[in-house]
Amino acid sequence: MTTSMSVPALFAENLHKTYRLPGAPPLKVLSGVSLRVEPGEHVAVLGRSGSGKSTLLNLLGGLDSPDPGFGARVEIAGRDIVGAPERVRALVRATGIGFVFQSFHLLPELPIEENVALPARAAPRFSRDAALRRARDLLAAAGLSDRLGHRPAELSGGEQQRVAVARSLMNAPGLVLADEPTGNLDPATGDAVLDLLFDLSGRFSDAAPALVVVTHSDAIAARCDRTVRIGRD
Repeated sequence: MTTSMSVPALFAENLHKTYRLPGAPPLKVLSGVSLRVEPGEHVAVLGRSGSGKSTLLNLLGGLDSPDPGFGARVEIAGRDIVGAPERVRALVRATGIGFVFQSFHLLPELPIEENVALPARAAPRFSRDAALRRARDLLAAAGLSDRLGHRPAELSGGEQQRVAVARSLMNAPGLVLADEPTGNLDPATGDAVLDLLFDLSGRFSDAAPALVVVTHSDAIAARCDRTVRIGRD
């Protein structure tokens, strides 16, 4: 891990989020959250269900926008994405961030090697052949080299999540955001997926990416360098 004098992999401050639904009072989910994550650092965001963990991750990844009027910032490797045009946000997501979701979010119609190579289409740093070669290398490291032509429905939940971990590293991002990555898995399978996430993140980039893991598990948090708690216990 680098020193705090470096440009952080992630810097966020003054994040507020309120949901407003017709016929219901406003629901304040986040109030003034700030977070700094150094390059290569592993940070767990810990909290109970409903505490706003997934909402925070969506804001950090540019998948949602914070409430206006609070001077919110979300910087990815020094680039602020709050208020940026969607095309800029999409480019930052594609090139600078890898995502791992609890429900995998794989495209059912594509074989897994195409699923892993998919982020390269949004940020074409690789030719199609080079992208597929990297996808196969990632899947081989994930223990799935014999399943390249299979579609997600033909894989177990643990295998699908391994595919999702491989996909998150396709573009060698500086930041990986994982939202309850073991939430749909049994404990043994979940441990194997975590081992893969921590191991692969340092093997397929020149520099290991920062990792932010949203979880409600103290055991998962204990594997990270630092824990941030949100919500009320």
